[in-house]
This record gives sequence, structure tokens and C-alpha cells, in this order.
Amino acid sequence: MNSFGFSLAENIYMREELGNYSLYSRFPLRILRLNQTLYTLIKFTQRGGSLAEFVTQNPGLNPGNLLRILLSLTSRGYLKLDTIPPLEEYPDVSVVIPVKDQFEDVVACLEALEELDYPQEKLEIVVVDDHSKMEISRLETSFNARVIRQEITRGPAFSRNFGASATRAGILAFLDADCVPDEDWLSELLPFFQATSVGAIGGYIEGYYQETLLDRYEGVASSLNMGNRLILEGKSDNSFYVPTANLLVTREAFHKCGGLEEDMRIGEDVDFCWRLRDSGYSLLYVPRGTVAHKHRGELDRMLKRRGEYGTSEAVLYRNHRDKKKIFNVSVYPLLVFLALAVALVMLNPYPLCAVPPVFLFELWRKSVTLKKHRMPLPAGKITYSILRTYLSFFYFASFHLIRYYLILLLIPGFFLHSFWLFDAWILLLASLVDYFTKKPDLLYPVYLFFYLAEHLAYQVGVFWGCWKQKYFGSYLVSFRRA
Repeated sequence: MNSFGFSLAENIYMREELGNYSLYSRFPLRILRLNQTLYTLIKFTQRGGSLAEFVTQNPGLNPGNLLRILLSLTSRGYLKLDTIPPLEEYPDVSVVIPVKDQFEDVVACLEALEELDYPQEKLEIVVVDDHSKMEISRLETSFNARVIRQEITRGPAFSRNFGASATRAGILAFLDADCVPDEDWLSELLPFFQATSVGAIGGYIEGYYQETLLDRYEGVASSLNMGNRLILEGKSDNSFYVPTANLLVTREAFHKCGGLEEDMRIGEDVDFCWRLRDSGYSLLYVPRGTVAHKHRGELDRMLKRRGEYGTSEAVLYRNHRDKKKIFNVSVYPLLVFLALAVALVMLNPYPLCAVPPVFLFELWRKSVTLKKHRMPLPAGKITYSILRTYLSFFYFASFHLIRYYLILLLIPGFFLHSFWLFDAWILLLASLVDYFTKKPDLLYPVYLFFYLAEHLAYQVGVFWGCWKQKYFGSYLVSFRRA
């Protein structure tokens, strides 16, 4: 644990005054109170000190707990993870790869596993042949892998459980057959198991191909790509998960959760991650430990798959009634959003008259709050922070509407054409934010075409899945005050 390195995230500052300790952010404006020990730890790490040294100087502290707290602060945007320590010991790892009629793909996967920066004698590789038409077992003569063949096709969830039951290591590492891991795949992810209660870790998934326009879109917008932000979640009602295409899990956590739900052909990774978190384990996503996934290269196949993902929502939310789509709502951005929407739909500027008083009231309120905490900021910086907060709210509201309701939102436009201005506004807003955030190697019109097609396919799948299951819990949203 000596070389985990953390630093303050951008626009985050430390503050100590009269025995009160805090981290505060200017964009967005927020303050996090700290106890003295945590404040001292963060200052210690800023100076290059290690967790092990801090624990030595402060006997009685648990380094695993401290690491988990630092990772939690990173997940919440207060800290930035800079360095990952090299492994001092190499645990045994069982790699499980389900495959069905993907001989060339699984060969490339196994070749990459041979190039891992990890002792081969510590690896146990099991390929589970889900009743392929071609002969997969001949891989055993070319690679240090064991092939287990199923006599009937049972699906990837059953195959992963079957493979896990035939292995021995304390860490299970799941890959898809069409994934190619980087050489530092395991060495970058395994150190995070030192954090207390972490039962599973997901790594970064990028696109393998970059030749076609669709390849470049999938490279940044695939549902397997979980982004560039570290995320740590324990038991809660949010819907966070990581895909099994790049997932490490302790054998203890895997068995305690009962493995993957074998009757599910889609969404079984989401179901597993939710059950794991409900069992008291923490789930960690780290944008490291990369594997490259060979995405579907044809538009019709990609859209069909997105629709299939959508159909899984009804089953997932029916089986996990505690999980919610959480929507953080702040009153002032909501009022401004509604004023803009009404102005567009009614083609009337008068609703915009509500915007200046709302904005000025929030500017005054935040100024008073900052003075109360003895952290005054210039009006210009407070204004900039508020504008960024509004844009963030507009994006999340627009994205949710585009993701689940765009088809329904098009219908009123046939009766009141100006409603389509509102549709165009939220579509452009959501897509432009994603375009400039994800930075695809595509012209914006091309990106917008794929973006729109993907969301339409997904929401059709969501509705169809809810209709088949006779359960529409996918559309329920839990509103929380931001």
C-alpha cells in the first residue's frame, strides 16, 4: 500500500480554521467537513507520504479503512488517484472466459494473456465452451488453458458460474472471449483489493477497432465503457454496476452472492453487481486495467444489442425494487429549465422573465452561505459556478428525457409544431455535452446520427421489456434534493 498516491482534484482546496477542517470546491460550490485525522492524512499524502508510514506514525489505524476512505473521496470528486503501487505479492488468479463459436477471438484473448505482466504460474485460465459448433478444445495444445465443454448451450451466466466452480484461486477474473487485455490488466487492478470491504473491481473497457465511423463511436459511447472517473459504491439504492467483460471478484464474495443468475441472458452482470453490493461488499470501478473489446461493427447489430439491453431493465428493476434511477434536483436550475422549456414551446419570451430573479436570488443565497463559513468568493466566480451547476442539471434532465421519452416527446409536435423546438434543444444539449466530453474522432453530425439511433433503439427496448414483463418500474425515478 506504500505507493498509492493521491492529490487534490482540480478546484479542490483544503481549509483549517479554529479547529474546523474541510475540503471545499469552487466548481460546483460545496463544502465537506473532515475530522482532524482525515485532514491530517490528506495533507500527509499531499507531501508524498504513504499510508503505511501514516499508520506507523498513528498506531491503531487500519490501512485498509484509510485506503477505502481516500478512494471514496476520489469517487466523490475531492481527490485524484495519481499512482498505483506495484504488487508486493502475486495472488493466484483464475481467469474465466465463456466462448461460443468465437475461435479467432478467444485465440487473440489467450495470446494477450500470455503477454501479461504477471507470473504465468500464478494464473489459472479456464475457457468454458458453451457448446460451440467448432472444436474449441484444441486450444489446450497451444495455450496454458483448460477447456471445459458444455453439451448444451446454457448462456454466458451459466458458463461463468460453471467455470468459476472448476477453479481454485481466491480471485476470479472474468473476460469476454472478444476482449484483449493489456499487459498490465491484473497488476493495475489487484492492488485495490487492499481496501476494506471491496469485493469486486471493474476495469476500463475500450474499443478494439478504430477503422470505421461506428468503431470510433463505440470506442467512446459503448455501454461497456464506464468512463474515466473512479467510482466506489457500497450498499445503496443507486444503480451502479460494472460489466463482466472486465471484472475481478473475490471468490468469497462471488459465492456469498450466489454467482450470476443463470436464467438471465442479458443484464446478468447488473443483477450480480447489485446483489454483491446488497451483501455488504463494495464495488469499485477504476479507469485502469484496460481490456479492448471487439464491438459489433454493423449498425443493425449494434442497435439490436442496445435494444436488448433496454429490455433487461424491466426484469432488473422488478427483481430489485430497492434500486432507483436517482435524479438530483435543485430547485433553482429546475425553475430556469422549465422557464426555457415553456418559452420554446409557446414561442413566447415572457417566461424568461423569471430567469434573472431566480438567478440573482441564488447568487445572493450562495454569497451569504459562503460568508457564514468565512469563505467569501468574488461575485464573478460564484456566478460562474452557478452557471456550471445549471448546465449540469440541464444536461442530466435532457439526457434522461432523450434516453427514455424522445419518441413520446415527438408526438405533441404534430399538434403544436413548436414542441419540436424543445425536442431539438434537449437533443442538441445532451449530445453536444457528450460530444465535447467524450471527444470522439468523429464529426459532430456523424456522432449525432449514431447518438440518436442508439437512444431510440434503447428506449424501444425498455418499453418492449416493460410490456412483456407487465412491469413499468423502469420509468420510476427517485428525486433527491441536490
